[in-house]
Amino acid sequence: MEKSKRLFMGLLLLALAILSIFVGGVWYLNFFGFSLLSKGVLIIISLALSVFALLLILGILGIVLTLRLGQPIKPLIIPTKVVISYFLPIIIHLGGLLGLDKESIQSSFINVSNQLINPSKMKLSPDDIMVLVPHCIQNSECNYRVTSNLNNCKRCGRCQVQDLIEVTEKYGIHLAIATGGTLARKIIKEIRPKAIIAVACERDLSSGIQDIYPMPVIGVVNLRPHGPCINTGVEVEKIEEAIQQLISNK
Repeated sequence: MEKSKRLFMGLLLLALAILSIFVGGVWYLNFFGFSLLSKGVLIIISLALSVFALLLILGILGIVLTLRLGQPIKPLIIPTKVVISYFLPIIIHLGGLLGLDKESIQSSFINVSNQLINPSKMKLSPDDIMVLVPHCIQNSECNYRVTSNLNNCKRCGRCQVQDLIEVTEKYGIHLAIATGGTLARKIIKEIRPKAIIAVACERDLSSGIQDIYPMPVIGVVNLRPHGPCINTGVEVEKIEEAIQQLISNK
């Protein structure tokens, strides 16, 4: 497993180890009578923690097997979804306690999520795919709004909107530019893609992947030469590589 993925998976296993200690401790109190609370309350807490731990075990197993076999394991899809959708904030908090960089954890999560996608099982046509980018990729001094209509772009070359239009036109796939999560969700509902190539910062990408999982999302972290949220960029080669990956098994 690549180093970039090991961070997220390692923290998941650490969370499981900590949770297992808690579960074991509570069951120990339950059986050996060192409880300060009533036995009934302890049993409820024990069962809840045990279910939580089992879910985490199955979710981690689902991720590991999907990464190794290249396809999701049907009985493990739900626990995998739970881990992907809800455990990232816990993992980030745990990593923070260990002094780990938040963006590194989010980046590791994005890499793991990208590897969970298996295009050979999706049979996608170009019309099923959408490239979704944030509006900060447009030059901040541009007077033409492209979020509502991409045809407003004058293709002047001052930002990479032109490059993105050209690469998506080349393959005949959808391109959308969103000003935020609400508009992004609205666009997804309207276009109804079967797979998304999303460009954003680590924070927005990881939260977006969680929001719409299990829809396949290939995350591409943006470039921020001027700081966050202004005149950002993207490696268009990575977008094209992701497009080819998704349509190569049609």
